[in-house]
Amino acid sequence: MSSDWVFFPSFFGTVSFVIWVVVNGWLRRQRIRLIIEFNNRVLERLGSMREFSDFLHSDGGERLMRVLTSERGSTGARERILAAVQSGVVFSAVGLGLLFVAGRVTGDGHEVLAVVSAVVLSLGIGLMLSSAAAFWVAKTLNMFEAQG
Repeated sequence: MSSDWVFFPSFFGTVSFVIWVVVNGWLRRQRIRLIIEFNNRVLERLGSMREFSDFLHSDGGERLMRVLTSERGSTGARERILAAVQSGVVFSAVGLGLLFVAGRVTGDGHEVLAVVSAVVLSLGIGLMLSSAAAFWVAKTLNMFEAQG
């Protein structure tokens, strides 16, 4: 009976995550489809390559293409690395807190909390290590200088 309190939240969390991934993928595909349709309509209205070139070199054309080609929500390397570090710190803190609680609990709860805390703490440490590696690679490839 004590494993039920771990199974059901884990099950519903997994189902919720899968639904979130599917919905985000569908929304992203819809957004890309709309952008492609809009780009095709713009290209159809511009009859020749000369008209298209003139349009692109105008201020309005440059702004339009910058808006159309940039994906919403995409961030630079710094922001993604910082988000991974923040997640790693949070997971590590939660894992350490669960480990502390597991030391205070006796019985079956101790074993379950010890396993859960080990998994959460490992996720946090793994996120921080991967963000350190990503920072090193981005710095080596001069990706921070390219962002400006």
